[in-house]
Amino acid sequence: MIILKKFWCLQIFLFIFFAGQSSFGTAGDSLPPAEMVKKQFDVGLVPGLKSPRLLVVKNDDAALPDKLVLVAEVSGKDSVILSAKSALAKINNVYSPKSYDGFNVSVVKGVDKTIGVVDSQGEIYTFNSDAHVVGDVLNLITKKEDQTSQNFNVQFEYDATRKSVAVSRVVYTVNNESCDRSLKSAYILPLNVLISKSLKDFDGATAFEYLQKLNLDIQAGRVKGEKLMSSFVVSTADQALVAYKNNDKNKLIESMGYLVADGGSSESCAPESYIAEAYFYPDKVGWSNDLGFLFAEAGYYSESVELLRKVISENPERTVAYLNIADAYWGLSQKDLAAENYKKYISMMQQSGKAMKIPKRVLERSGS
Repeated sequence: MIILKKFWCLQIFLFIFFAGQSSFGTAGDSLPPAEMVKKQFDVGLVPGLKSPRLLVVKNDDAALPDKLVLVAEVSGKDSVILSAKSALAKINNVYSPKSYDGFNVSVVKGVDKTIGVVDSQGEIYTFNSDAHVVGDVLNLITKKEDQTSQNFNVQFEYDATRKSVAVSRVVYTVNNESCDRSLKSAYILPLNVLISKSLKDFDGATAFEYLQKLNLDIQAGRVKGEKLMSSFVVSTADQALVAYKNNDKNKLIESMGYLVADGGSSESCAPESYIAEAYFYPDKVGWSNDLGFLFAEAGYYSESVELLRKVISENPERTVAYLNIADAYWGLSQKDLAAENYKKYISMMQQSGKAMKIPKRVLERSGS
C-alpha cells in the first residue's frame, strides 16, 4: 500500500511539474475526441511519463492546421501534457489549389551517437553522429508538392535544462530525383533561428517560410551544413573492405552492390545522378577514395569513375586517386582516359621521389 501511494504521488508530481512549466500545456487542455485523432505515436519524448502518446489532431476549423497533443497517463487516466496548436503549417500550394504544403510528422526512436532522419518518402535512415540522444526524437518533415528532392527535418528533443521539448537540430536531406528516389545525403545545418524553439510555441507557418528561403541559400552555396555519414553505408563499406582483403570476390561484389542504385544498372540510374552526392565526404577524402577503389574492384567501374572524379576535382594533389581512376577507366575499356591518368600518376610519383613504387601495369598501360 505504501508503495502504491508513493507511485500515485509520483504521478501527481510529474503532472503538476510538467503542467507548471511554460513550455507545456495547462491543466485546462482537454483530451481531443477519438474521432478527431488522425494519427498516434507511442513516444518516449519526455522522461518520467507513463504511457505517453503523441497525437495528430484535426482542427475544428478546417482552414487551420492540425494540432500536436502529447498525452500521458496520470492517476489512472489520460491527461494532456503538451499542446502545440500552431506547429503544423497548412499553406495553400500555388500549383494545386486543393492541396497544402506544410509538415509531415514522424517519431524516430532515439539511439545515442546516431541521428535518425526521415526523407521525403517517409523512409527512416540512420547516420553516425556525436550527438547525445537520450529519448525519442520528434521530426517535422517539410512537404512541398513541387519540391520532393530537398527537404528539411526539424527535430525536437527534450531539453532537460529548460524542461521543454524544443528544436535540437535542423537536418537538410537530398533525395535522388530519378531512379529509386532514395536518400542521397543529409546535412546538419549550422546554428539558425529555429534552434531551441519550444514545440508549444513553434510557429509552423513562419518556420516553413524561413526554411524555403534557407533552401535557396543552400542551393546558392551561401549556407553549408555538416554532411552526415550513413551508418548503413559505413558498415557496408567495412564489410566490402574485409572481403577485398580476404580475396572474397563474391562477397565484395555483393557488399558493393548494396551501395549501387537500381541493382547497378547504369542505364536506369546513371551514376552521375547520385554517386558523388551520396559518397563523397569533403572531410573524409581518404574514405571516399577507398570506396571508389572498392567500386572498381567489384566491377562497378562507372560508379568508381564518378566518385573518383569528384575526389580529384576537390583534391587534385591526391596521387593515389589518379591510379584508382585510371584502373576504373581501363575496366571500362576507355584506354585513352586510362593512359592519361596513369601518366598523371607516374608524374606525381616521380616528383615525390617514389618512382620505384610505381606498379608495373601502370608503366605498361600508360605507354611509358
